[in-house]
Amino acid sequence: VVVLAFNIIFANLLGDKAKWDWSSTQQYSIGDVSQAIVSSLDKDIQIIGLFDKDTDTKFTDVRRLIDDYVQKSGGMITARYVDPDKTPSILTEIDPENYLKLTAGIFAVFCPETGKAKAVTENDIYSYEFDQQTYQQYLTGITAEESFSGAIKYVQSETTPVLYYSTGHGELDFPKDYSLLVDTMQNNNYDVKPLDTFTLSEIPDDCAVLIIAEPEKDITVSEKIMMSSYLKSGGSLMVIAGFGNASFPVLNELLAEYNLEISNSKIREGDVDYRLNNDAYYLRANAPASKVTESAVERFTLMENVRGMNILSNTKEWIKTEPVLTTSALGVSETDGNPSNSSEPGTQNVAVLSENSGFIDNVKVTESAKVMLIGSSSMFSDTLLQTYGSNVYNFAVFFYSVQWMSNTSDFDDLMIEAKEPVSYNFTAGTQGVYNFSAILTFIILPVLMLVAALLVYRKRKHL
Repeated sequence: VVVLAFNIIFANLLGDKAKWDWSSTQQYSIGDVSQAIVSSLDKDIQIIGLFDKDTDTKFTDVRRLIDDYVQKSGGMITARYVDPDKTPSILTEIDPENYLKLTAGIFAVFCPETGKAKAVTENDIYSYEFDQQTYQQYLTGITAEESFSGAIKYVQSETTPVLYYSTGHGELDFPKDYSLLVDTMQNNNYDVKPLDTFTLSEIPDDCAVLIIAEPEKDITVSEKIMMSSYLKSGGSLMVIAGFGNASFPVLNELLAEYNLEISNSKIREGDVDYRLNNDAYYLRANAPASKVTESAVERFTLMENVRGMNILSNTKEWIKTEPVLTTSALGVSETDGNPSNSSEPGTQNVAVLSENSGFIDNVKVTESAKVMLIGSSSMFSDTLLQTYGSNVYNFAVFFYSVQWMSNTSDFDDLMIEAKEPVSYNFTAGTQGVYNFSAILTFIILPVLMLVAALLVYRKRKHL
């Protein structure tokens, strides 16, 4: 009776504050990145579950995570649950133009001040893989925190930079081959859209960065003129090109204005410490301190089938160039990929940048033109990022480069790892938690109760 009464009083007094997240992967708690986001909020945010909370069984654990957002936001985040089948007006309140096509059974993150909203669906919360042998999907990760934090960051922002990836030159399938990259950029308040530059007369005004990823053929002269005009107005261009048969004389004419060049050379690493699995063509590249890397990061950027990127010697005071990624001092450049036609060993540039301030007039043009060349396309692929995740610097190279090029650089990112799901309903804990719980339940509490009983007995005995 005493224990039962204690539990009732304890629960009523402390309520939610008495809940601990003992799950081994902290599934019900937000991490440091999310805490930094919610603690810096200056606008009210609403997380709205579009379903009946009392009958919901699908998102029980997710609601615990949302409670943690609310508790740690200092009153800036509120959560509510509204069934649109019973209250259909909730959909027009969040999305008056029906742009998001909201439906029952999902979440919406909404900022009344900006009027922006973002849907968070089951596919955003859980990641699945398809088993070819059993023909069944199985849960591989919980991505709820990244999705909700990304949505919060998106809706509270007044503007959203747009990254356009070009099509029409045999480029890779950007949203398919780089799906992890795209998802993470969208969660960091960037829109990612395709752009057929071959059919355009000008680059859209909202283009923060134009990306040409692994083209199989050169741009046309008219495209060069269009891109040159865009850059001279303060635009940014990123070219990602691994080694291959394609050459880019027209594109190089444009790049020469920024003292850069895409070479026709394949890069070989001569130092075994800078190779992955001792493969001379699979580099563990250096990232020296630069405009996109705050402090040097050595040997943590993986690059395969690498094309050399050149900084030209036609220096101008208003053009600043820097290497972004390099080999060791024993790197070798193979002309046309021919090992018998190789350079002397030396540091080879495999990613470079240029900033041209010569077009700024402080009237129509207020930003420098920025160009970046990256010599490997597979370094941002889903295959590599799924395998190595945040253990390598690859994603950071892209993210910080985009921040710098879109003039949003603050060395802040939202790379939140998916949390490993537990395989049972009872909240999982670490072995230390289990041991402590067992000792507390079977030893400490019984001993304390026995001591209390003995003390009461002795006092009553001497009455």
